[in-house]
Amino acid sequence: MKKILFIAFIALGLGSCTKYLDVKTYGKAVPKTSEEFSALLHTHLNNIDFGVSSPLLDNATDLVNMEVITDNFSVALTTPAGTVLPKYIGSLINNKQSRYERLYSVIRDANIIINNMLSVSTLDERNVMGTAYAMRAIAYYQLLREYCEPYTSDNQLGVPLVSDFDMEERPIRSTYGQTIALISSDFDKALSFKVSDEIFRYTEDVTKAYQARFYFWIKDWENAARISSDIVKKYPLLNGQAYSDMIQSKNAKVGNVLLKSYLFSGNTDVEFSSNQGIIQARPLSKDFVDLFVEKDRDIRYRLSFNPLRLNQKMLNGKVRSAEFQLIIAESYAHLGKSDLALAEINLFRSKRISKYVNLTTNDLPAVSPLSLILTDAEGKELTPLLQLILNERRKELYAEGDRFFELKRNGRPVFWAADNGLKYTTEKYMYTFPLPRIDIEVVQGLIQNDGYKL
Repeated sequence: MKKILFIAFIALGLGSCTKYLDVKTYGKAVPKTSEEFSALLHTHLNNIDFGVSSPLLDNATDLVNMEVITDNFSVALTTPAGTVLPKYIGSLINNKQSRYERLYSVIRDANIIINNMLSVSTLDERNVMGTAYAMRAIAYYQLLREYCEPYTSDNQLGVPLVSDFDMEERPIRSTYGQTIALISSDFDKALSFKVSDEIFRYTEDVTKAYQARFYFWIKDWENAARISSDIVKKYPLLNGQAYSDMIQSKNAKVGNVLLKSYLFSGNTDVEFSSNQGIIQARPLSKDFVDLFVEKDRDIRYRLSFNPLRLNQKMLNGKVRSAEFQLIIAESYAHLGKSDLALAEINLFRSKRISKYVNLTTNDLPAVSPLSLILTDAEGKELTPLLQLILNERRKELYAEGDRFFELKRNGRPVFWAADNGLKYTTEKYMYTFPLPRIDIEVVQGLIQNDGYKL
């Protein structure tokens, strides 16, 4: 296996490890009032609201980078205007070390609140504490998804767990099971505070949505389906013009969107517009476009791309209920409840395809041998039912930052792109990002992910 050399980001002192542990900086006061603690949260929340790059929710730049390196796009057809676009995930590996540090910065600020806000009696205090737990859970979930391999056992490598103020601690990696336990506990604690004030963004409903994503990632199909069902009941699927308006809204949170970036216009408007343009320098792949077999009967066909296979979809990070309808269908399929899974995916397709006729088991297309995904999340041979569900997910969540992690979740297939006579290969190990080099050098016993070397 070819290994890539990665360049460390230069950091002061002991590097990113020290930065995320320095939650009680010498000579500086720890906040005392709920207003002061709340300010820590709103630094991160404002980044989401204004579309500043955030480790918690992608902005347009983040989405472009993670979308154009997948099989949804054709690198070979990139126009000269798209020379700045990454060609494969290897182009982004160094940036992922910076993202690791930013996720731990979120954890640091959440820890300040969780460990120091002594009173949790007023509504405002409960909102602050609930949001802190939610953000810490989500940050650890993102670390698990990006810096650890897909879940197969509790004994796999997890991430370093930082939950207190011991500034001398230099944690090594926990097990996957220990990381899961902390995330599960944090989600439960966050939900116990029943955050309802929209100003905190991570309300009870939003937290449940991320909790469902987490259970789905660790293949706890029962809990993923259960929580997703609650979300879809409260935020029913849309169709027609209401669906189009939701997808193409830049700033307004309309329809069944639970959380989104760019709620407000501001200094990032130029960056947003630039990304809407630059993504059109790389056409979509024929393989992706051909998934829309119903063509104009599928509302997503014209909403996603034009006749030249150029993106038309609005690029803003969002969490919306359609994803959870897809989670329900796939979870049922993994649980062996094929009839229920087929019913759920038929319901979903009926909201996207006009004059829709429900598919039966006998109608399902055979698994395409040319598909990049040939094994499912359990490592089993892909079935026609799961192929249908995964194809619907690919179409529905296109341009929303999902495809790369779908490939990671379902077999981590090796694929390549060609450009100017060169071949750029996404190897299996590249789906799991490297820990920062500086942390590996400083923290004795900290294990780097397979495939990366100094």
